[in-house]
Amino acid sequence: MKKVTKIVLTGGPSGGKTHALKALREELEKLGLDVICVTESAEGLISEGFDRSRSVYEFQKEIALCQLAGELEAEKRAKDNSVIICDRGLMDCRVYLDDEEFERLKKELGLTDIELRDRYDAAFHLDSTSSDTQSEYHSGNVRTETREQAELLNEKSLRAWCGNPHYRFIPVKSTFEKKLELLLKEVKAFLGIPKPLEIERKFLIEYPDTNKLLSFPCCKVKVEQTYLFDANGRYRLRKRGENGSFIYIKTVKRKISETVREEIEQRLSESEYNELMKSGNKIGSIKKDRYCLMYGGVYYEIDVFPFWKNQAYLEIELHSEEERIELPEFIKVIREVTYDPGYKNYALCMKIPEEDCKKL
Repeated sequence: MKKVTKIVLTGGPSGGKTHALKALREELEKLGLDVICVTESAEGLISEGFDRSRSVYEFQKEIALCQLAGELEAEKRAKDNSVIICDRGLMDCRVYLDDEEFERLKKELGLTDIELRDRYDAAFHLDSTSSDTQSEYHSGNVRTETREQAELLNEKSLRAWCGNPHYRFIPVKSTFEKKLELLLKEVKAFLGIPKPLEIERKFLIEYPDTNKLLSFPCCKVKVEQTYLFDANGRYRLRKRGENGSFIYIKTVKRKISETVREEIEQRLSESEYNELMKSGNKIGSIKKDRYCLMYGGVYYEIDVFPFWKNQAYLEIELHSEEERIELPEFIKVIREVTYDPGYKNYALCMKIPEEDCKKL
């Protein structure tokens, strides 16, 4: 089966997504990648005479149908190792609909939140200029929102995409060129250029106030990880999702240092996942609730395990081992466990350390 990577550029109005799409394609093609772009549907519909003022719901539904058709066509054209870049994605419809309308849209499309959001291997939020008082914000024929409306849509977009397996925030910079430079850096790191490295720090924290977490752009997903081995070595299978809808990922890691690993990920179908679960030699498995939190432009993953009542686990991915990090002020760190092998998920599935934190 050919491997195709699909990423989405999202964010509020005036984030520069359309210009970024073109620039990103050019830069990735210079690196020898086969890149296929799926352009934004809204502008095309408007130019064809669709009256969006008639019904917000019907407009968003038509956008979703066009998006699905565009992605399907891109997938048909894709070769092995192609990269598909989408200017907005299906989950963006959530931003413009109320809860009842969004549930209706999912029902009509026959898709779940997971299938709308996590069909993309990565999502990159380009922050709207409306969120920065030093930046100019312009409306137009297609973008009609006021600055205040654009800022609200930008926040809703942040919330809608939380939970994607690889979500990154691209802030407004002093120039758009600097914003593009950061976007390219993030996309290349995700694509494993020049190498597919995972650089992360891990912290044991006091059990978080989950209601507080969910008051921010944050999403709770269920994760089940199983460790197996075959003739080629050890690998991890991950089942990730909510409400009976899941994505499946096979991961092979090779340790370079305590904070750096070479990481190869492969999306699986449910049948491929089940076949590997049957054919591999099982070492152990672990279940957890993962809270994907976007805070201060950083994507944190907070894991809550059923066997701990007073503590949890926080991970953060970095660009380099030397990168300086600041954790949210409401997160109470017990200690860093990046270098403690007993707190790796692989170790936890076999032996659970006693709790470090005892609440009164």
